[in-house]
Amino acid sequence: MKIIHAFGSRACAIKMAPLIKEGIRRGHKNVIVWSGQHYDDNLYLDLFDDLEIPRPDYDIEARGSSPEIGAKILVEFEKICKKEKPDIVLTHGDTFTAMFFSQAAALSLVPVGHVEAGLRTYSWEPFPEQICTKTSDACSALFFAATEKNRKDLLSEHAPEERIFVVGNSVVDAALEHAVLAKKKSRITERFKIRHPFVFWSCHRKENMLSEKRMTGIFGSLLDMKEVNFFCSVLPSTQLAAEKYGFADKLKNAPHIIWEKCLPKYTDALCLMLESDLVLTDSGGMQEECAALHIPCLTLRYVTDRPESVEAGANRCVGCEKENIVKEVKGILGNQAAAKRMRGTKNPYGDGKTSGRIFDIIERFKGRLERWEKKIRKEA
Repeated sequence: MKIIHAFGSRACAIKMAPLIKEGIRRGHKNVIVWSGQHYDDNLYLDLFDDLEIPRPDYDIEARGSSPEIGAKILVEFEKICKKEKPDIVLTHGDTFTAMFFSQAAALSLVPVGHVEAGLRTYSWEPFPEQICTKTSDACSALFFAATEKNRKDLLSEHAPEERIFVVGNSVVDAALEHAVLAKKKSRITERFKIRHPFVFWSCHRKENMLSEKRMTGIFGSLLDMKEVNFFCSVLPSTQLAAEKYGFADKLKNAPHIIWEKCLPKYTDALCLMLESDLVLTDSGGMQEECAALHIPCLTLRYVTDRPESVEAGANRCVGCEKENIVKEVKGILGNQAAAKRMRGTKNPYGDGKTSGRIFDIIERFKGRLERWEKKIRKEA
């Protein structure tokens, strides 16, 4: 079969890497299309090499505002679909890239398989991750749900039951594989002197970045906890927010904070996470990684589309107020029993065999991937 893997962000590259490797192992023709949504070298080129996957066959180089990115993807990906004539396009998650790739494929009558389908918060958010994932699902022929909750949410929206499959999350495949590699090849702890208590921090969601009140609480908590050592993995949007709200110099110069541009290598980031006593983040993928790697996680949000990690006890939503963040962080770092309980929880996102399950399903549906309405039989 010919399979297009279509994505365009660092997080999606990490989660799609196991699928690309699985496709290669099985002898399928795998075509990688990169939207260009992330284009900084730290988020892109070195990452592919570190993940040990081929660099993209196509780079659409979509730039600009969200509508501009979408317009470029829609036009260019239609051309790619017509040229390559794939059996299926695999998209991932809740990004703009996933939404527009899914639409372009579906409108080109190419079946879409949505990896991480059914992520729902049912909350009203100022940045449209929920719009993106729902649109991707609306375009899909196969739904690869990570959890039973995701399956139930899809069913509640009348997605076809026979096309929904609970397969786990491919980030578990990636995290387990690369955690082993990180211990062997990463030298990041030689570059940065890590002292405990040590917290790995990453915050980049637009719903936080767009709010001065939220970011004042989040940045302020970092500066207040002088007895805690932080490694801050800084994405471009995070740096812009720090500058916009007047925290950039304070964070960069604080002796207990390592304020570092997002690490190019996934293995380096994993190495620091594995070394940490706690991860403080608003990233959905990191919530899943922490559950898989048994690292206590606190989420800088009021609601999460990864509630399974909260229900399991591996994660807590702590909001964005400085006082509560400080209280929760100190509560974990100062209580070994609580930290041990979080580390000991069962991972709700699978066993690291998600990619194999997805390919089993794709192969089973070969020749039957198109979307057709069901014939309704009228009773005599």
